[in-house]
Amino acid sequence: MAKRGRIQKADSVGHRDHTITILQGSEELTFERPKPYRQWLKITKERWDVYWDSDLSKMTQLVDLPALERLFQYYDQIDRANRAIRNGGSKNLLGIGSKGQQKLHPMVELVIKLEDKVLKLENELGLTPLARQRLGIAFGEASMSILDLQKFLDNDWDDYEDPRLIMLEDDGLPIDKVKKVDKETGEITYEEE
Repeated sequence: MAKRGRIQKADSVGHRDHTITILQGSEELTFERPKPYRQWLKITKERWDVYWDSDLSKMTQLVDLPALERLFQYYDQIDRANRAIRNGGSKNLLGIGSKGQQKLHPMVELVIKLEDKVLKLENELGLTPLARQRLGIAFGEASMSILDLQKFLDNDWDDYEDPRLIMLEDDGLPIDKVKKVDKETGEITYEEE
């Protein structure tokens, strides 16, 4: 069966640009730390403070604030709805539909819908371990930059013959043995026979 859609040109890679732009995090926020809304529950305010005290908040850009505020508003609404469901007991789990059938109580449906929205926002903002991994956010040793890695390798450099360089072949003949590799310039000095 044939593929549907237009036929791609041979040199076509696709419609997406596969370049990556790296945003440098800073030690301090580039804007004033936002305050939690007064009408939020105490637990929501505490979560807000925990987020802004975390290392992850250093990656937050000003354009992310509306999504973050929306996320914490959803957290607050879920907590309020769960309190109402708990206070109502088992009678608040099921309601009666328009034809007299049993159905989920509207408050339970609200919690289910909000939790779906929360999960999507948490994934977009990198608030779960898997989401951070997908977004390339790492902490500790895993967040070592390329320059840090280069410094680490430079400090650990020994004057020994690199077996990978010795084993290289040019036209089927082994390259002369490497005497020294200058770690700053990358210049290779070979042993003379």
